[in-house]
Amino acid sequence: MHRFFFDLLIGNVVMLDPGGMIHEHVGATMSAADTMARHLFVWRAELRDRDAWIRVRDGRGREIYRAAVWSESTDREGCD
Repeated sequence: MHRFFFDLLIGNVVMLDPGGMIHEHVGATMSAADTMARHLFVWRAELRDRDAWIRVRDGRGREIYRAAVWSESTDREGCD
């Protein structure tokens, strides 16, 4: 099992994940990051029109994945 960190990037601002999450496989971290990004798109309207990402880092601090907080369609279900 490995610890991965999920930071929120908004433009030039980085909000570091202090605790991270433990996953056995890297693929699980990518899925978790994609889910977080989708939830942020739906529930945090102020992030929709900004350059926002979920960045996944491994225990050594290396970036291994990014998930964008945006939608290909402006008619996304669940949006107000």
